[in-house]
Amino acid sequence: MADGILLRELYLVRHGESRGNAGIDPGDSLMEREDPALTEKGVSQAEKLGKFLRDTEFACIYSSGLRRAAATAAEIAKRQAGKEILILPELCEISVNPEYPGKSLEELQGENPEVNLAPAPGREGMSFVIPDDTPGENEERYFERAGKALDYIFARHTSGEKVLITGHAGFLTYIIFYLTGLRDREPFYDFRLSNTGVTKIDFYEPGTNKYGDMVFDYVNRTGHLL
Repeated sequence: MADGILLRELYLVRHGESRGNAGIDPGDSLMEREDPALTEKGVSQAEKLGKFLRDTEFACIYSSGLRRAAATAAEIAKRQAGKEILILPELCEISVNPEYPGKSLEELQGENPEVNLAPAPGREGMSFVIPDDTPGENEERYFERAGKALDYIFARHTSGEKVLITGHAGFLTYIIFYLTGLRDREPFYDFRLSNTGVTKIDFYEPGTNKYGDMVFDYVNRTGHLL
């Protein structure tokens, strides 16, 4: 069988180190607890990631609306001829406190002035934070949200485009679980997704690629940090 018909190349990227990852006490601030900014190390990681990906021409860059993800996406976008970052609320991290309202588009834009941010088409007016119905784990909700995010992106990219998602370890793991068919039971394994680790997945028109319709090129690539 000849090489398959490529539908899209999907890059999953975890944000750089955040203040939460570094164990910095958030105090009484709900924002610092639920939506921490990148540390100095995290900014450096994101810069290295942006340099690593600068020759990869993305058709679209999607990001969670949380600060650490948007700031990481900005370091990529500003090395992509100023490509716009589309905020897709479904990409928010898991287990966000329902009381946290999130940053507005104007506030996120103010924190990332070198790039342009916009709501993903059809998501205008939505909160960028999609918390669970109740605090804590909710497997059904996570898988549902993963499916919605992927359906949205897959419907918009069917011509071999390179597409980037900048998000969070928890939710990106659920995306991978969803893609690998673990949608109705708790997995017995996990994926290590490091800060600014990159996972690349190729999707082909069903039945056209001898290695399958979905091919993982690599998982959690971090060589850019060396």
